[in-house]
Amino acid sequence: MAGWRAQLSGNPFATMVALTAVVLGALGMIIGDGVSRGMTDSLAGHANAIAHLWGLIFATGGALTLYGLYARRVTLELPGLYLVAGGYAFYCLTVLTGLKQHGLAAGVISGGLAAGGLLKAHAITVRARQVGAATPEAAGGETA
Repeated sequence: MAGWRAQLSGNPFATMVALTAVVLGALGMIIGDGVSRGMTDSLAGHANAIAHLWGLIFATGGALTLYGLYARRVTLELPGLYLVAGGYAFYCLTVLTGLKQHGLAAGVISGGLAAGGLLKAHAITVRARQVGAATPEAAGGETA
């Protein structure tokens, strides 16, 4: 029980960003285009099917990110972050396109979250390359 609390205190923002993606994605899967007026307006007659698909991808990304965070598995967190960033970016575009100035707040917030997801994914990738380059296997050395 104490493990998840320690992880939450160490990653509260990432946890809530990913958890929000799961919740909003689940709503998109269940409700469809009713989840976002901006999505409905910007995607015209295709909004319902796209909203269900977006919801599935978004919720999956959030779940992968959460699992990767708490299991300390960057191999799952990284693809989750890319899916979450894509979900927030897609929402940003549809809400800004569909609602224009009335969607500025939601668009800017979701755009910022998309950028944050991409920046974290990039930081993980850079760190993994640094660690990989420091191992004897990567340098052509022998392993025991």
